Amino acid sequence: MMFAAIALASCLHHVVLTDAFSPAVMPISTPSETALFGSKRRGRLANNVSLNDEGKVSKVLTNKQKQKLGNSKTKRSAPSKKSKSDNVDVAISPLLAEWATSSTDTEDVASTISSSSMSSPAATVFVPFTGEDDALEISVTSKKNRKNSEKEAKRSAREEENAMQSAQIDAILESIEDLLETTNCDVSQLVSYIKNLVDVGNSSINQVLTPNLKSLVSARPSSKKRATKSFSGDDEEDSWKQPSFRLAWVGSDNAICHIGTSLHKVPLARLQEIYLLLGYNRWELLEVIRILGPFPNVRNTLRGDIKLEKKRTNDNREGVRLTIAYNSMVDGTGKEILAGKEDNFKYVKLDIWFASEKAIVCTVPAEDDEGDEYEVNANPFANGNGASILLFVAEENLDEQLEKLRAA
Repeated sequence: MMFAAIALASCLHHVVLTDAFSPAVMPISTPSETALFGSKRRGRLANNVSLNDEGKVSKVLTNKQKQKLGNSKTKRSAPSKKSKSDNVDVAISPLLAEWATSSTDTEDVASTISSSSMSSPAATVFVPFTGEDDALEISVTSKKNRKNSEKEAKRSAREEENAMQSAQIDAILESIEDLLETTNCDVSQLVSYIKNLVDVGNSSINQVLTPNLKSLVSARPSSKKRATKSFSGDDEEDSWKQPSFRLAWVGSDNAICHIGTSLHKVPLARLQEIYLLLGYNRWELLEVIRILGPFPNVRNTLRGDIKLEKKRTNDNREGVRLTIAYNSMVDGTGKEILAGKEDNFKYVKLDIWFASEKAIVCTVPAEDDEGDEYEVNANPFANGNGASILLFVAEENLDEQLEKLRAA
């Protein structure tokens, strides 16, 4: 408003203006006429004067002329008014022109900064976050599905392998049973069948001997069954069967004496059966001995704790060294004899080569000339007569068998 008032005073009274913005600048020597600069945004005072082609004031408008001029301007469109004001030639002072130039440069810099900021990729390209989240979620889901499919494939392959292995084990055990029922058993053929049984167990990609043996040794009723017994009063043994086995074949009498009491060697004594019970991390061996004459059969029971140690032969055969610490014995009269001190424990070692719910194959560790036991042999079945082999097969009805032998 101040610039418009100064311009109007100069036009009406022909007063020469000096620059009021910079007193330190040298004043203009020759008088110059200053005309109103027609900008894009004009004030209302410019409506009171009329300019000629040279930019000089030609006349002062009256109120009636101003009203007519105002009405004509309102009828005009915005683009025509803008173009008319832009085509007017005006004359300004040098200092005002310099100030306008500096202001224009500042505006150009600001416009350049704003245009550069708007033209940056971050401003022109909008990447929705939901798309990235969806893509990430899809990627995670696909990875989970792929892992699940891989696990399912491995599980299916493992189940198929276990089914084939179980069928092979059943076939070999059936062949062994048929061979044992013959009158003159071919020992070399029997040892060959036992070796095949061990090889089938070691043919699995994942070695399962140690886990299977640990599962048999540590078997016990589940906590749910124990809780059921506490509420109902039922005997938990009725619903849970302790892993039990029968000694189906042994290669020599020394192998029997290695794990048993050797009481079958006394006069008039004959060994009838040997049964094995596992579970609760203990080893329980039952010997049923028949006494010639009018005497009942005798059952001796040996109990001891078990320690397992994994072994592997030179030909990469998996084995487990089992150490039994006998600390209790129940004789034929039912009297239990405790070892007492640890020095009185009897330690027995066996090498386990095959273990499952259907059968157990073990050997007696060989001894050197000084009586010390060798480590696991490179080939425990190299000897064709199988003198150190013990074959246990699963016994489904142990109580019934003991009653038949009159040793329950």
